[in-house]
Amino acid sequence: MLSTALPTEIRGGICTGPTSPKEDGATARGPGRVTIISDRVFDFRDYPAAKQDEVISGVDGAIVRLQRCVILGGIKAVLAGNGDHPGNDMRFGHWEMEDCFIMGAGRRCPEVQDCVELTMRRCWIHNWGRAFDVRSFGGWAHRGGRIAAERCLFTQSGGIFSLGLRTTIADIFAHVGQAWNDDGPSGLLRWQTYLPGVCRGLTANTGGLALATKCYRNKGWIRVENCNEFITLAAARELVRSIDALMPEEGRKRLGNLVDMFDGLGEA
Repeated sequence: MLSTALPTEIRGGICTGPTSPKEDGATARGPGRVTIISDRVFDFRDYPAAKQDEVISGVDGAIVRLQRCVILGGIKAVLAGNGDHPGNDMRFGHWEMEDCFIMGAGRRCPEVQDCVELTMRRCWIHNWGRAFDVRSFGGWAHRGGRIAAERCLFTQSGGIFSLGLRTTIADIFAHVGQAWNDDGPSGLLRWQTYLPGVCRGLTANTGGLALATKCYRNKGWIRVENCNEFITLAAARELVRSIDALMPEEGRKRLGNLVDMFDGLGEA
């Protein structure tokens, strides 16, 4: 049964770290309660990585709307479903992300599990893996979680080894370990297991599902699973222009113009 409580709203402002070490920047709680986070900047770039957890999380069947938010840095950007309340997450959990920009987070851009559903519309995920701790990836659906990405961008400014050779090797080994934990020896037989994290734009496994339509990647080696149509560079630029027009002013102060940033990426 959905909660009859009024939605919790977090609107505007900036968060530069959790209120206490190892807490999340923002946590939405269920079951069936709606949390709306809009026009807010989360800049974790200067907060010590060892004291971080999630930038944004939703637990216990939370219903979450992220609108026009900016996430900069953070070892773990967005987690939908945390494994503690799979029943409520499966029954109630639903997320929508619209017109959001995530840059330089380590992973979970976003991560969705326990049958939670998340729809991304007009979002730009850029340079995931930079705030590296254990392993890196962009969007990941697993344990029955589902991500549908519509008109989203997944971009990297560097190459496959942009995190450095040592970090890339550690990253691949961490993904191999995760595959072993999830599937045992059979997990080692899938070629996707050995993908470096910077290649993992939007992926799914262990019963998860990733779907995409009219998305963009600036590198051919960025994996965006089940995308039925990739848009052109010109169409992607217009999409960035629309995201930039809605970006909160605090984000603009920290980033400048997103179109200029996009123009500097190039394709490969």
